[in-house]
Amino acid sequence: MEITEGHRGLIFSVPYKDRSKKRAEDFTRERKMPFAHLVCFMLNMLKQSTQTGLDHFFDLIGRKSLHMSQQAFSEARQKLKWEACRELMDASVSDVYKGGYSTWHGYRVWAIDGSTIQLPSDPELLKAFGGVGRGGKAAAGQSSCLYDILNDIIGDALLEPISTDERALCLRHLKHLCGMESFEKELVIMDRGYPSGELIEEFIKSGVRFLMRVRRKFNLDIDKMPIGVHRYTLAVDGTQISVRVVKLLLPSGETETLITNVFDKRMGINAFKALYFKRWPIETKYGELKHKLEIENFSGRTEEAIYQDFYIAAYLSNMIAIAANETQPILDDIREDSNNTYEYKVNKSHAVGVFKDRFIMALLEDNNRKRARSAYRILQLLPYHPTPIRPDRSTTRNHCPRKANFHFNQKSNC
Repeated sequence: MEITEGHRGLIFSVPYKDRSKKRAEDFTRERKMPFAHLVCFMLNMLKQSTQTGLDHFFDLIGRKSLHMSQQAFSEARQKLKWEACRELMDASVSDVYKGGYSTWHGYRVWAIDGSTIQLPSDPELLKAFGGVGRGGKAAAGQSSCLYDILNDIIGDALLEPISTDERALCLRHLKHLCGMESFEKELVIMDRGYPSGELIEEFIKSGVRFLMRVRRKFNLDIDKMPIGVHRYTLAVDGTQISVRVVKLLLPSGETETLITNVFDKRMGINAFKALYFKRWPIETKYGELKHKLEIENFSGRTEEAIYQDFYIAAYLSNMIAIAANETQPILDDIREDSNNTYEYKVNKSHAVGVFKDRFIMALLEDNNRKRARSAYRILQLLPYHPTPIRPDRSTTRNHCPRKANFHFNQKSNC
């Protein structure tokens, strides 16, 4: 990431009392705010008014005498390209796969899914991203994530205009996955909105395994098949593609149909059913991004600010997941002698609170020993207030959810 002169410093006002005149006469001096301070301020997940957040930040780093206006910050952040925030997220992903990580039968298991992201009510954002709701006047974007469900890591994240097709974003995720240094044995799980001949063909060409749920009428021959596992040849643009069709009966009485290019004969209906159920954490990951990290509570009304906040939230989610994974063995040891009905994991809501302030103070620490101590303190706090893991839990889908978590005409951030 190249840091331009605009990135290295920001202009802000410093109140200064002229004691020689024996009266409180304030004037301003030009100073430089380090690039690291700008990024750390954005990383600190401050969801109150920007001005309050700035005052808190300078207080936190021991610079109580400094002052920066919201307008100055808004102008300054335009000098920071959002691609820098994207690089932070990519760096967090790369670090995870340099060490040990969880796999399923040797496969790194991913899920791909999209979600609508509500944006601030702004004419420019509405023009750039499009809108939803009555008359399409509520600005919104289409997000999509490539998510490692076993390691709780967002491997790739995209935010595009609301009209963008999820399959097109899926193809971009596939290209990103194939370009990762750690690319090896990959398996991607997708919901029933994704299957298409083009997408299946691209997965076959890439060598990536897939498991997709398909709708009725996707293929009439498949619709006629009985419950069980079947071999079938799909005709896609004159190309014959061999797949396995898995038809199973859900507790609701509904028939679920899956197609895959995993041909391991040891895997039957129950194995594929359990594998497909593993995609559920991507739904809860969006819940984490929206409700715990408040990704839709944007701190600006420009495209640049939207993308900055989007990738900052994805980066923070990964860093919290890394810390939680590091802490889980400690939590397991603490609760080893407890006669609990369920196993326990790190509480993400608690983790978000632990990260606030402490994470940026660790990042800003120049002394390596003190920085390590600050990071270790974060890990020490995470095992407290864990949450139980309840297996085979199901939730009734809400078909009429509240459309926005934040009322943008009364928002404190932007």
